[in-house]
Amino acid sequence: MKFSRLKLSTFSQTHLSLLKNKTGLTANILGRFAICLSLKDPSIPNPAEYNKGGFELTPQVLFGDYEELYLALMLNRLKKDKLDPELYLDEMTRAHLNRGVTAIFPRINHLSDFYELVVEEQHV
Repeated sequence: MKFSRLKLSTFSQTHLSLLKNKTGLTANILGRFAICLSLKDPSIPNPAEYNKGGFELTPQVLFGDYEELYLALMLNRLKKDKLDPELYLDEMTRAHLNRGVTAIFPRINHLSDFYELVVEEQHV
């Protein structure tokens, strides 16, 4: 099982660009953290809340050398949520990515805010 290309929402595309300008961090680094933040939330994100009007990320760009790790995280979450990975892997990964971007955007105005957020989330 592998990820396919993931299409961001227009909201996430805009906000990842703004976050890159504020922090210097690229969309893939911010996206990885966004997914992890969303995975911590026990509720199931609704993929229908996020349009597909943004840019497309390939798994190689989004996850880099950590694709297998993110695949394991997503498969574990899908199992927990009782969703069939064959049907929902890409759709739910996209939903977690978009939900995570929505969660981190108001919390980051500078690179130091990103660092603080990482530290804060480690202790929650």
